[in-house]
Parts: sequence; structure tokens; C-alpha cells
Amino acid sequence: MVKTFSKLAAALGRLIKVAMVAVVVPAAVGLFQGLREQLDIATLSGGTFREWIGWGLITYVVVHLILYRPVAVFQVSRRLFATIAVWLFGGQVASMEGGPDGGGAKGSKKGKGSKGAAKVEGSPLVAFSPYVIPLYTMLVCAGGWLASRWIDRRWLDGTLGFLVGATIAFHWVMTADDLQQQREQWHLETYLLYVGLVFLLTLIIGGACLPWVTPEFSFVRALSTGLAHTQAIYTALLDQLFAI
Repeated sequence: MVKTFSKLAAALGRLIKVAMVAVVVPAAVGLFQGLREQLDIATLSGGTFREWIGWGLITYVVVHLILYRPVAVFQVSRRLFATIAVWLFGGQVASMEGGPDGGGAKGSKKGKGSKGAAKVEGSPLVAFSPYVIPLYTMLVCAGGWLASRWIDRRWLDGTLGFLVGATIAFHWVMTADDLQQQREQWHLETYLLYVGLVFLLTLIIGGACLPWVTPEFSFVRALSTGLAHTQAIYTALLDQLFAI
């Protein structure tokens, strides 16, 4: 009876995650389209912010794949927000560190027994929350806002747009690499839910910071446009679902 109940609970949990993925992924895609449209703003450096951000995205991905993966830089950000998350929510962060056994060098010792296993479990909220803060994108936006007080925007706009694109690509790619190391522990819907939430929340946080570097950008309009795109995606999916 207990086993049957646990199986039903596990199946219900997976079903809820599938439903959340069906909600989160279209919302993330819709918001991305809304931000992309609102970033079609001419810069004083030539071109548009969307173009400069796009070049930053592409450049970082190429560098990451071919030349260098700045893992240590990403871990600085992750550990900083992990510490803050532990302080706010309690629990452990080891559940998403170092590999399937919660590992790193320190966690690989076998003599720890159940004590080490308990740390690996930790709090899912604490383990996940450090991935949703695009620290370096926020720093670029804050630095651009300060620099615009003394430097002409003709010299800043293109550079800041490029750096915003490069840093958000850095955050997404490094987070995907980090989460992929845990992929063996999760069902597919869990992995997709984590990736979708990271993408959605970093878009919201990063988008909220964009007016610091481009005052012409309206985050409210981007959200409104993103919501319209999301509704269109939901409508198309439902039409396809019930048309079968």
C-alpha cells in the first residue's frame, strides 16, 4: 500500500512538472520575442541595440565552444548567490555542485557515509536560486549607467550592447553546462523545467536592468509584448491539441 501510494505521488509530481514546463517554456519564448522587438532601438554608435546584443551573444558562444570556458568566473557568481540563498532560505547548496554525487574534490571522499548524502539533498530552492541571477549582465548595466554620466553615448552604446549580449550568453551557456552535469539524476521534465525557469527569470531580471544602458527601452512594453506573444503560442498549441 505504501509503495503504491509513493508511486502515485511520484507520478503526480512528474505530471505537475510536465504541466509547469508547458507553462514556463512558452512564457520564456514569448518574453524573449517581446524583449527582442523592443530592443530594435537605434544607437548613437550605429546600428540597433538588438544587433549589438546579438553580436555579443554570437561572439561569446563561439569563444566558449572554440577557445575558452571561464568556469572560475561563473563559479564566483554562483557561490556568491548560493551563500545569499543559504542565508535567506536555509539548507545546503551541494545538491547542484560538482557532479552526480554532489561532488567536487571535497565531496568525493567515500568515508563520509550518510552525512555526505544528507548534504547532497539540501534545499531545492537554495540549490536552484543562484542560477537565476545574471550577475555580470547586471554589473554591465550598472557600470554603463554610471559611465553615461561622464562619457558620450556615441562611445558607449555599441560597447554596452555587445557586453550585455556576451554576459547573458555567458550566464545561459555556463548554467546549461552546470545543470547538464546533474542531468543523470533528473527526469527529462525536471531538467526542462529548470532550464526554462532559468531562461525566463534571467530574461526578466536582465530586461529590468536594460533601461540603465538604453533609456529608450521600456521594460513594461517588453513585458506587454511578451505576454501577447505568449498568449499567441498558447492559442496555437491548444488549437493543434484539440484539432487532432
